[in-house]
Amino acid sequence: MEQERVTSALLHAARVYRARSARLLARIGLHPGQDALLMLLQDGPITMGRAAELLAIQPPTVTKMVSRLAAAGLVRTEVMDRDRRKVAVSLTEAARERIADIDSIWRVLEEEALRDVEREPLKASLGVVVRNLTENGNEQASRQQ
Repeated sequence: MEQERVTSALLHAARVYRARSARLLARIGLHPGQDALLMLLQDGPITMGRAAELLAIQPPTVTKMVSRLAAAGLVRTEVMDRDRRKVAVSLTEAARERIADIDSIWRVLEEEALRDVEREPLKASLGVVVRNLTENGNEQASRQQ
């Protein structure tokens, strides 16, 4: 019974957080998920496959996201010289100008969501949850091969 309540609470918190995020991001013409990709690209170009891996989403989702961001003039793609099957994604200047807006939105979300919450223990607990789920997923993938 306890696990169901924790699962329900996690799912509900994630839905509410994403909905609030969507409203704030809409003000700057972005959708949830696009912000994380743009923030990831701050450090330089990466392949779409690597972006999918780092964001823990499926490659077709990254492809769709990149297409929309490219149409908005926020990212550009370039076929890799070494392996022409791979495509690198990088920020445009227009996207670099939005990074501060995204950072501000993330700060607002954190302030709203974590009012009266101790952040460090929460970060540590969420890190453990991610590690546990990642390890479990890796174990199951190994068994299936």
